[in-house]
Amino acid sequence: MAARYGEASAQSGSKVEHQAEPPANLKALRQQAEDALEKKDYQTALSPLQTVTRAAPDSAEAWFYLGYAYHGLHQEVDARAAYEKAVQLNPEFYQAQANLGLLLFAMKDFPGALPHLQKAVALKPGNARPHVDLGVALEADGQTSAAETELRQALQLDPKLEAAAYRLGKLELDEKQYSAAAGDFEKVLVLNPGRAEAEMGLASAYQGLGQSADAEQHFENYLKLRPADTSVRFHLARLYLQGGKSDPALAHLQQLEQAHADVPGLDAALGDAYARAGKFNDSASSYHKALADTPSGPAAANLHRALAAILVKEGKATEAENEFRAALRLDPNDVDALKGLAESLYLQARWADAAPVIERAVQSPAAPAGLYFFLATCYDHLRDRKRALDAYEQFLQRSNGSNPDQEWQARQRAKLLGHELGKPVK
Repeated sequence: MAARYGEASAQSGSKVEHQAEPPANLKALRQQAEDALEKKDYQTALSPLQTVTRAAPDSAEAWFYLGYAYHGLHQEVDARAAYEKAVQLNPEFYQAQANLGLLLFAMKDFPGALPHLQKAVALKPGNARPHVDLGVALEADGQTSAAETELRQALQLDPKLEAAAYRLGKLELDEKQYSAAAGDFEKVLVLNPGRAEAEMGLASAYQGLGQSADAEQHFENYLKLRPADTSVRFHLARLYLQGGKSDPALAHLQQLEQAHADVPGLDAALGDAYARAGKFNDSASSYHKALADTPSGPAAANLHRALAAILVKEGKATEAENEFRAALRLDPNDVDALKGLAESLYLQARWADAAPVIERAVQSPAAPAGLYFFLATCYDHLRDRKRALDAYEQFLQRSNGSNPDQEWQARQRAKLLGHELGKPVK
């Protein structure tokens, strides 16, 4: 919020309502100061206003002008003192109350700002702008419900007041009222189609509503207006990845790589995007780069596991085994890494090494039925018929029609093993 010279001067150019007329010999000084203020030449206005307030200390208008000059020069302490003198002399002085409230808000004295902004609203209840200023201050003071009331009142008074619609949208977004926020940001964009912040707000609202396609479109609109915003570009790329859209994700990530290769997490995201696009060599290369910057911790464990999964797809089971083991060293409770290690050992036909790893993996909650099939196969190759049969039966019980080909194989092997063990199997 910025201080205003007179009531809505940016729109009408009007000056403050005049108080008692100063002595004739001060008129020239006051006019000189007013002319300077009109030109925003605050330094030139300062000296004559200091003279006027000394000569006419009971002039609320002179103190207001002096406060405004100090305000323009960013001398907040002096501006506050002058504004306070003005409202002390004339509590009904709208511009002084409003500007003092705005100044205190800028100084982050929210409780101090509120009474003056409330007084400004009381003095001009039909003016939409003071309601906006009060609403913003109430929100900053943590009074969100009251803030919403003021902003809605402002929009009732002036449906085309962009500032009111935008601030209300932001408040609703913070309160996770996504549908209402989307409506207000849409109003802002009707009034000002090129406002980047409103595109961002609308994108965030749609994301909160789970409308990914709409969110992506408005993030794209925002980036056309603010192409240098790397954090939003990275966020959008991750959003595309979550939706399985590898091509637009890669486009944004590669653009970031060319211009801002130091974005945290960029190499890992590129690894994910290349993997989804089936570009496994590029994916592995990106994961290796990410690991060079993240040698330890949970993030490193995830990277080792992701790299290992790519190596499995490339048929590099031995290299995958090493990466899965690295992930487990960093996070021994990583169930996915444990399952991956079991798979990599299985692919190498290392049945004796794979079996105990799979035995650990099947102890995890919601272990997939397929693990029992792999376990049964390992024991089958190891000629441990009893354990093989038990694992086949566990698989058939859990799979229950979801893996028809493997179930057929399991039934045939279970019948044969049951016959060999003297344990008939249906």
